[in-house]
Parts: sequence; C-alpha cells; structure tokens
Amino acid sequence: MHEENSTKTTPEPGADTEVEGASSAPSSPAGAQGRLALLPVAVLVAVVGTAVRITVLSVIAGVNEQEMWGRLTAWDSKYYLEIARAGYFDADINTDGPVHEITMAFFPGFPLLLRVLGWTGISLEIAALIVNTLLTAVMAAGVMVLARRVGAQRRGQCAAALVVSSAPMSIVFSMPYTEALFGALVVWGLIALDDRAWWRAAAFGFALSFVRLTSVDFLAVFALWALIYGRRSWQAWLGLVVAALPLPAYLLWTQRYLADAGGYFGIQTEHWNSTFDGGAATVQFVWETLTENNDVGYLLTTLVIVGVPVLLLAAWGRVTPVAWWFSAALCANVLLSDGIMHSRPRLLLPAIILILPWVVRAASALRPRVLWAACGAWVLWSAWFSAYMLVVFEWAI
Repeated sequence: MHEENSTKTTPEPGADTEVEGASSAPSSPAGAQGRLALLPVAVLVAVVGTAVRITVLSVIAGVNEQEMWGRLTAWDSKYYLEIARAGYFDADINTDGPVHEITMAFFPGFPLLLRVLGWTGISLEIAALIVNTLLTAVMAAGVMVLARRVGAQRRGQCAAALVVSSAPMSIVFSMPYTEALFGALVVWGLIALDDRAWWRAAAFGFALSFVRLTSVDFLAVFALWALIYGRRSWQAWLGLVVAALPLPAYLLWTQRYLADAGGYFGIQTEHWNSTFDGGAATVQFVWETLTENNDVGYLLTTLVIVGVPVLLLAAWGRVTPVAWWFSAALCANVLLSDGIMHSRPRLLLPAIILILPWVVRAASALRPRVLWAACGAWVLWSAWFSAYMLVVFEWAI
C-alpha cells in the first residue's frame, strides 16, 4: 500500500495488478494513524459548515415567516422519520392508498440507524442532526485522503474537505436524509477500491446497498475494478457479490407487498415519475428553464444539471480514476432518468469530488488569506443556495 503522504498512482487498465496480496495489503499502523489524524480537522469542517448552513437557513426562514426546524424536517425527511418511528406499514403518512406503497420507496438503512439512536431517548430529529453531522465529518476525512492522492498538502486537503462538504444543497447533510450516510460510505468505499482492498470495499458496498438505489453506481465501479484489476482474484469477485446482496434482497422483499403496484420500480414511476428515459425529460427541463421559466429555483437546478457533466468532462485524467468512473455512473443514472428535477442538485452531490484537482491547485497557487476567503465565499454561496431551495422555492428537493 502506498505511503499516505504521496500521490496515489493508479495502474493503467490491463496492468498486472491482480494478485490479491499486492492489491489489498492491510493498512500499516502509520497509515491508519495518519487517517485518524484527519478526524479533528474533518470534525471542525463539518461543524463549521453545519453551523453556517443552519444560520443562513434560520435567517431566510425568518424573513419568509417560516420555522427553521420545520424546514429542516421537510419533504422526504418526514418519510424517513416515520419509517424509523413506526416501520413501513404503520407510518403516519397521508396517502390515498396503502402507506407501504409510499414508504417502501425508501431503503431501510438510514431509518434503522435512526431507530437504534432513538433507543437512547433523544428525539429522532435531534438524532438525525447529530449523526449526520458526524457522518459529514467522516466523509470530509475521506475527501482529505482523496485530495492527498491528487497531490494535496495539508492546506489543500482542508480546503478540499470544506468545499466538498459544503457543496450546493448540502443542507441535506443536516436533515433526516440519506446524503451524509451515503456520501461517507461512498468516499471511503472508493478509497478501498483505489487500494484494491476488496474486503473493505465489500463492507462499504454492503452498507451502501441498504441505503439507496444509487448504490448500484458504486457496485458498477466495483465490478469494473474487479474486471480490470482482480480478474483472477476470487476475493474481488466474492467481495462484489457480498456488496451487492442487500440490493436485490430488498427489491425482492418489497415485491411481496408491491406486486399489484408494479413492484419497487412501479411505485417509483407512479409517485415520483422516476423512470429511465435516456435523458429526454432532463433535456426538456433545461430547455424550458433557459427559454421560458423565470423561477430562480429552476435556474439553480439547471445550473447544477448542466454544470456537473461539464465538470465530469473537465476532470477526466485529473482525479483518481475510481472517483471519475463513479461520478460518471452517478451522472448517467440521475440525468438519463425522468423524475423530480429539483432533486437533481441533491442526488448529484457525491459528484462534487470531481472538483478536487482545482481546489488542490488553488491551495498551492493562492496565498492562505485569499484561499480561505474564497472557501468562505463558497460556503456562504452554498448555504444561500440550500436555504433558498428549502425555504423560498416551493417544490420538493
């Protein structure tokens, strides 16, 4: 395994790196200690970012005569909280049909985590805020590792953690949503794949498969890495199978109760209009926003929808390949499907890791005062973006 303070060099596809001992050696004590040393900075980044976002949200909610805490627990938050409280069949949710035809659209990983935390006696809403802040710190620490692998020194690593964890729509890292959990697992899962640590990658993939359907994007990259770097490694292929197990298991379980509604994908189409259409709905939304609509929320959503593919193209060859391919899979999954367009900034959040090369370059080129001023402006802009979409914009995020 490479030294922690060096730039990660990924072998070219087809290189002879398939021997398990060479590709997934256990972490050295020094390497593990180096990663643990990132945690205090990551916690600081997560706490500061959360405080700024909630403060801006509170101000904008107050101006619009809304209650800040009510906005933090809005939209899909109520589903996750109700599933954690009462389960899939007894959740207190207004619906014309069986309640499970709504609740089963949400994977069980995050509600189960909230339910376990609820055993301590604290409210599920507070538990969600605390655990998601901690998960944001875990994600930020992983981002620092990824930044190191594209040449970042300590200043660049800190800046990278701040920029990624405070991306537009990052207010969901403070809400009862799955984004903080998903982001933390994805970042560390990608690091494991980059190390060819198949069992570690399998563990993160297994957990991811309990959290969201978009775990399939991580599994796709796992399969690609196994094919390129672990063709003759039974650990790689078995790890992939283990990582994927919860995904079909959950879909098969829901099929027992959703058969009349068309199964899991049937309720996704019925209630959220979420279906693969090759990107036709996305293109239509962007075109209408840029030519007809005058709503700022639509424009902000379009900015992300257009900006992420541009960033993906620009990042080719600049980020670690495993991060690029995951981001490409995520973009294809999200942008080539119909559904609620205003959720795209949230669903595309993990792809913000593509910005790492430019953050690292800025950290090297700019004086510290200028760098941190720029990072501060980014955090404030993103906090305003989040607050506007949650308070002023009337549609779901």
